[in-house]
Amino acid sequence: MKKLISTLLAFVIVLLLLIPFSEVSASSIPETIDYWVTPKVVHIKDDDLLKSYLALDYNNNTSQMVCASKDRYTLNYDSNISISDKSMSVEIIGHVFPDTVANYLPGWLALIIQNHTSVIDSGEKSIDRDRWVWDSIAFVLGDYNQITSEARNDEVKINQEIVDGIYNQNRMTVSCKLDKDIMLKVVTDIQNNDVDPILLEVFEG
Repeated sequence: MKKLISTLLAFVIVLLLLIPFSEVSASSIPETIDYWVTPKVVHIKDDDLLKSYLALDYNNNTSQMVCASKDRYTLNYDSNISISDKSMSVEIIGHVFPDTVANYLPGWLALIIQNHTSVIDSGEKSIDRDRWVWDSIAFVLGDYNQITSEARNDEVKINQEIVDGIYNQNRMTVSCKLDKDIMLKVVTDIQNNDVDPILLEVFEG
């Protein structure tokens, strides 16, 4: 009898532990995902729950994580954080799934990301020394199709022309530092179909 009770108790405990994961859906952010804000920075706990949530729907759930983080920042500070949705999306995916962006990162940053950070600190360029890296990757992924579709007639733009087009377009609208070498790596991978499928899904549509 005691053995049966112990077995049932263990079963109930396992079910209780699984409840937070079963509540994760593509349309809501689980309350157990931990994120908070400080001046000019959004912080997101980088754990298995976040990874599981994003993996349910890379595009929609990454977008919702960005929106929820920005909404909390606005609620706390009555102002918007100066980070583009594209850039924050790439930064989140890059931390949670390091292999998706490792080839585009400077060596020191790739090492940090691949060793896994417990918290994603997504900050404005004035205090985040890595913002230019995420911006450089994000703007290519976000604007590549638009820039290449603007080619006249049967003109085929070479990779450097695509980079220059994306660079100039964003320099006119967003005050940010962009790295053309990183951008060229991303463009080349797009041309060769070597971009990680997760990144492509995040920026589809």
